[in-house]
Amino acid sequence: MMKKTFTWAAVALAAVVLSSCCACRKGSPKIANLEADNWRLIEFRGEAVPTDKAVTLTFDAEKKMIYGQAPCNNFFAGYSLFKDAEHNIEISNAGATRKFCPDTEIEDGFTRELSNIKRLKIEGERLLMLDADGNLVALLKAVPKTAQ
Repeated sequence: MMKKTFTWAAVALAAVVLSSCCACRKGSPKIANLEADNWRLIEFRGEAVPTDKAVTLTFDAEKKMIYGQAPCNNFFAGYSLFKDAEHNIEISNAGATRKFCPDTEIEDGFTRELSNIKRLKIEGERLLMLDADGNLVALLKAVPKTAQ
């Protein structure tokens, strides 16, 4: 009898642990990682981003704002997070400074695409930004805030 009780308790504990792991992979991104790190754009619309065209962004949890820097301009946008696995972020009111610089296609394109991002997915130290159809728009790499 004691062995059966222990077995059922172990099975129940395993089920709780496994279901909590699955829950963290669905729905809202891991906010602690999302908002604790800075992010550097490494791929945009399937093309690698050269290091001299680096775009970085930060999610400000308190103000619900995204702040970013590109080689030429700074940008910003508001955001809201949701628990829906297919649509876990809404980015709104994106804007940027408009300094005159040559060769700003990547930063201009990224800023324009921000409002089309509907889903975030964190895989290790990578942040995937997906559109409403699940297409990868941007791939970013975590950069700890202390590293800057």
